[in-house]
Amino acid sequence: MKQSRRDFLRLSALGALAPVARAAEPKPNVLFIVSDDLDTRIRAYGDPVAITPNIDRLAKNGIRFDRAYCQYPLCNPTRSSVLSGMYPTTTKVLDNNTYLTLKPGQRTMPDYFADHGYQVNRFGKVFHAQNTGLAEGADKPEKPAGWFTPAERTKQQADDPDYWQKTHSPYRNMKVPDAKQYAWANVYEPLPSTDRGLDAATADKALEVLDKAGAAAKPFFLAVGFAKPHVPLSAPKEFFDLYKPEAMPLPADFDTEPRAIENFPRDEFRQNIDLFAGRPFTVDEARHAMRAYYACVSYLDAQVGRLLDKLKQTGLDRNTIIVFFGDHGWHLGEKGMWAKGTLFEVSARGPMIIVDPLKSTAGQMCPRVVQYLDMYPTLLDLCALPKAPWLQGVSLKPLLENPKAAWNRPAYTVQVRDWYLGRSVRNERFRYTEWDEGRRGASLFDHDKDPNEMRNLAQDPAHEAVVKLLRQLLHTGPIR
Repeated sequence: MKQSRRDFLRLSALGALAPVARAAEPKPNVLFIVSDDLDTRIRAYGDPVAITPNIDRLAKNGIRFDRAYCQYPLCNPTRSSVLSGMYPTTTKVLDNNTYLTLKPGQRTMPDYFADHGYQVNRFGKVFHAQNTGLAEGADKPEKPAGWFTPAERTKQQADDPDYWQKTHSPYRNMKVPDAKQYAWANVYEPLPSTDRGLDAATADKALEVLDKAGAAAKPFFLAVGFAKPHVPLSAPKEFFDLYKPEAMPLPADFDTEPRAIENFPRDEFRQNIDLFAGRPFTVDEARHAMRAYYACVSYLDAQVGRLLDKLKQTGLDRNTIIVFFGDHGWHLGEKGMWAKGTLFEVSARGPMIIVDPLKSTAGQMCPRVVQYLDMYPTLLDLCALPKAPWLQGVSLKPLLENPKAAWNRPAYTVQVRDWYLGRSVRNERFRYTEWDEGRRGASLFDHDKDPNEMRNLAQDPAHEAVVKLLRQLLHTGPIR
């Protein structure tokens, strides 16, 4: 049998000296790494403050996607989207307590790989809490108390239109509450000297799997979910010592608290009650919190480095595809806000790096707009697994082979305020957002001229054609 160049390269990478005996190309392994609340404050993404040598190493070995967007800037909805391959408006998972419900034949990414011969292991926060998906119509849904199916959420909305406002949504009045009611107020300090942190323990478990993987008969799919830099912003002291509070640069649009900006829809803003700052923040406090965030990022980076070192030591790096991403962006005082949950760029955009050891494009940056839900079809493509018909993303393999290739696909992100849905579309220049089909306002930002999104052009006659085009994408696109 004639051996293809791809067969030769893959077998050579594995050290196979008798290719005739390896007629079938071995399946690549997959290391799938997700970080909680990590945005692009990474040295490889151009951040001058971040100390992230290991994530930078990933970027040097793979493709760094500069315009990668989550489909919902909140943990459960975006993870449900990534791991099911469907938009949040399809899964109907629009908050942190709605359970992912799959139709017959649909499978989450880890289950799909297990179905196709992979040894699958998950450690840490990969799915949100225990939300690993359940079959639609199951007689006894295995979901935790306090969680709801999409059907139950729909009934709640119909029975009590104010249900969400009373139980979940703090966004309506923009009133800054008393910080004393929040247990996490001002938690941004080093861990005790004896505490290695949760992510170190998660990495320990993953390393045990990698130690045994070389001798396994099956390829592996190893999903590792790191908790940092999610609050509380605590990490071992050695990582705090890397940064000085006074050296923290404030964002160009920094404010001490969230407040409405003239000509902006009110729903673009949120309160800071789910972090540690349900009150105005002084500049000094902000810099200390920023230092703590960067410390957590460097701590996370160190755990990533342990995984990469193990891959190198075992030789698994030669046949392992790596995906690394943060589940959504994160505010560090931009427009007075902290954390996630907005449709501004800093919340919707996140880091995404894909490493394929067989690609010759390592170290390049891809400027094209891509979506997080593209990860599922991309991995199926790279691993030569059958296509999954329910997936709503597309394979990024063409961009891994040529990061500057023509690409004309926008990214969609949604966010709920009360029961109202905000929908946003992003192309390479503009972001356009509508709240409740535009009834609660719209915004347009030109990122070539206004990267900090301070000038809303939605009502500017000079941009009428742009608004019309992007509005059409929202009203006829996949997040209807």
